[in-house]
Amino acid sequence: MNLENLKSEWSAMNDRMDKQEILKEKIYSQMLNTKSDKSLNKMVNMEMFNIVILLLTIPFWIWLFNVHHLENVLSTKFLSVAAIVISIFGIILSFYTLKKYFVKIDFSNRISDNVHYLNKYNILYKKGEIINYFIVFPVFTILGIWCYYELKVPTHLWIFLLVALTIGLAGSYWIYKIVYEKNIQSIQKSLEELRELEET
Repeated sequence: MNLENLKSEWSAMNDRMDKQEILKEKIYSQMLNTKSDKSLNKMVNMEMFNIVILLLTIPFWIWLFNVHHLENVLSTKFLSVAAIVISIFGIILSFYTLKKYFVKIDFSNRISDNVHYLNKYNILYKKGEIINYFIVFPVFTILGIWCYYELKVPTHLWIFLLVALTIGLAGSYWIYKIVYEKNIQSIQKSLEELRELEET
């Protein structure tokens, strides 16, 4: 084999290796986008679930506010009004999140845009978590205890309230950590890896 043939073979081999490398990068990029899409969809589904649940609870709180034999029980009025206000606020916040951030995150767009929207949402998420733990949950706990005290409920209902509050707190923690925080971190990691691929 003469020198020209060797050069030609070597060049062809280099081209094949370059194409294989490009193909691998494209496949890896698609895998990261698919992974990010799944994580985003989980958060979108949770926001939709929140909207549905909050919409379904509002009629109950309106009914509780208007129950005839509880009309002189001030605590139930406060609890009902607080629950309705928080439910409406939660619905508005979920719609805002979907429109302002989740709809705009598109993994076919520029990575910098997606990083921007995800970081903005992450700030909102952390604020929501603080509000939930330090305002919403304590307010409902105090109002629930006040209602039970005013209504002079039996011991087993106090136990039920304690169990319900514990489950509510644990469920809230699970949603924040597993559904939101885990998926936010997953998307952030994928976007960082995609950015590294672009730079190479």
